[in-house]
Amino acid sequence: MKSYSELGHVALGTALRHLAAEVSKDAEKTYEKFNFEIDPKWFPVFYVLASKGAESVVNIAREIKHSHVSVSKIVKEMKASDLIESYKSSEDSRVTLVKLNKRAQDMIPAMQQQCDAVDLAMKRLTQETGVNLWEALTVTHRHLKYHPISSRVDDESGDNNIRIVDYAPIYQNAFKALNVEWISQFWQLEKPDFDALDNPEDYILNQSGAILIALDNSTPVGCCALIKMDNHNYELAKMAVSPKAQGKGIGLLLGQKIIERAGLLGAKRLYLESNSVLAPAINLYTKLGFKHIKGAISPYERCNVQMELHLSDVQPRQGK
Repeated sequence: MKSYSELGHVALGTALRHLAAEVSKDAEKTYEKFNFEIDPKWFPVFYVLASKGAESVVNIAREIKHSHVSVSKIVKEMKASDLIESYKSSEDSRVTLVKLNKRAQDMIPAMQQQCDAVDLAMKRLTQETGVNLWEALTVTHRHLKYHPISSRVDDESGDNNIRIVDYAPIYQNAFKALNVEWISQFWQLEKPDFDALDNPEDYILNQSGAILIALDNSTPVGCCALIKMDNHNYELAKMAVSPKAQGKGIGLLLGQKIIERAGLLGAKRLYLESNSVLAPAINLYTKLGFKHIKGAISPYERCNVQMELHLSDVQPRQGK
């Protein structure tokens, strides 16, 4: 057997706990340097209130991706430390809003100075190590959220070399190339195309969307995205399959997986735009359960087909 220090990824949980403990302990020293006198665990709530002025516990929890219970506890602790005050919303008396009081607002400049200093320190650390820790953690979390390690160890290799994975920066060139390839066959790329393809992180992922990539023996051969329209509606967009990989059922598999992901994201309806010259694509969408509608004016000149799918109409797939 290997020694414990040689286990590498197998000991990931322990390594992450040690790193988290070290960062949390050191954070207290950083806060002291800038006279930003709050408990470091309060920072996410403090920051949201500093940037928004006032907010409900529910919305704060949603933004910082904490539980309602966790945020309620932090708010209670911050109240006890004379940092925030609460009041009923003038628009809805059932909603309680919290905001930083005068004492806390006077601490905002110190918080901003600390944020700038920490950001610079981490950029220098990235230069020293060649590892962007924040990007690595963000991408890894995205990939493990819907496909955790416990399920990955049970994966069967089999004879099927097609895998559907979440987007990562290493796939950006492929994501763009796959879409440019099919769009350029019939049309010119438009501004919304460049917005999504040149900056998928900000345009799609950071707006609560998703991108799935189809791999054939680790080579990207297909992609599909979900762009959030509002809390319950997402647009299915940027679906493309390389001509070299067509005929393997990749489009159907991508469609099924993206519909599953939409359900996990809380979507109730999917919307898409296409063109009538793309008969195979229209047939695929129909097979997935999409129906033709007449929707709003499209931002794309090339689109003359609009379809929708209500997820309540989707039947669970067998053998998931």
